[in-house]
Amino acid sequence: MSTFFKVGEELDKAAKEARENLKTLESAPEGKRFFGGEAIGFAEIAIGWMGIWTRIVEEITDVKLIDETTMPLLSAWFQDFPDAPIIKECVPPRDNLLEHNKGFHKVLTTTSS
Repeated sequence: MSTFFKVGEELDKAAKEARENLKTLESAPEGKRFFGGEAIGFAEIAIGWMGIWTRIVEEITDVKLIDETTMPLLSAWFQDFPDAPIIKECVPPRDNLLEHNKGFHKVLTTTSS
């Protein structure tokens, strides 16, 4: 997600593109807890990291990528997915990810400015 290492106008452009791309996933979980139904499957494993990463990027860059109004299903899914017990076991704690990526973001944006 290029919003992570962009600044200024480039960040705005990258955020707009990311929002458009994310909208393609909006209808996928409709009426289901997960993309494939009630259990985590391949789609969740392939897509799930994006929800975790997107929320981290939003906090670090202070740019909203998932709008609860225009993407309510995806927003809810991105909120719920990391709470699934098997995912909690496999993904580092959010605070650790956030702190690690704050430092990484600083390095990337400092060298690109």
